[in-house]
Amino acid sequence: MTAAAVTDQLRARPGVLKALAGVALAAALAGLLGAAWTHHAARTPAPAAIEALAQQAGAGRDDDALQRLRLLAAPRDAAMSQRALGEALLARNNTRDSAEGIAWLEKAASQGDADAHMALGKLQFLGSPYVERDYPSAYRHFAAAGAQGHAGAAYYLGLMLRSGYGVRENRAAAARWFALAAAKQSPAAMFMLANAYRDGDGVPRDERRARELYEEAAELELPEAIQTLAMAYRNGELGLPKDEMQARHFSLETAHALKHPALVP
Repeated sequence: MTAAAVTDQLRARPGVLKALAGVALAAALAGLLGAAWTHHAARTPAPAAIEALAQQAGAGRDDDALQRLRLLAAPRDAAMSQRALGEALLARNNTRDSAEGIAWLEKAASQGDADAHMALGKLQFLGSPYVERDYPSAYRHFAAAGAQGHAGAAYYLGLMLRSGYGVRENRAAAARWFALAAAKQSPAAMFMLANAYRDGDGVPRDERRARELYEEAAELELPEAIQTLAMAYRNGELGLPKDEMQARHFSLETAHALKHPALVP
């Protein structure tokens, strides 16, 4: 059958032409939507994908992954990618990349990214071969992240206020920050708050509450908390009876936890 004959038959059946037009329109719309989704996905990839790229670009020294991160971080509002790029560059552990990494973290922090503030605060609190310690700046970054409920930042704010690093010492405020981080399941903060309750340091002295916090941190395999319970059973402290069997048990648990301890923020 010739093409002209086919056309004549279709003209004689307008319903077929209408159906074909509908199919064509649907296909066109699907193509447009698919392209839009692909473009959107390219601009806003999943956090897990960004994290994987950061691992490859940083510790893995993968230059292709680093270039892909640079493209993702280019838009002004790409705070997540900017922070990931900054952390990847810092992980390369050299002067040039560290300087650029800090600049990217600052871009992300300027948009209110709590994790970027946390990374900058920790870098300035601990220092590195490429960054001098700067306690006042660290405190400002931790405070910005802590105001958003960041558990790690709350822990470090507690440390700084407890010991007066770059700020005036305030044990009561330190305990409040430790409590915020402990409520978010930070074992290190639980331990510090337990110490505060044990000594009445910024909070009313409460051995029972201290013991509960040590036990919670021990459940999360914080070696210091497990060792504290071992000593408490050995000496009959924290309202616990002397119990050498329990003391030995917790001492063994301490050795086990030291092999894979809970992460400190």
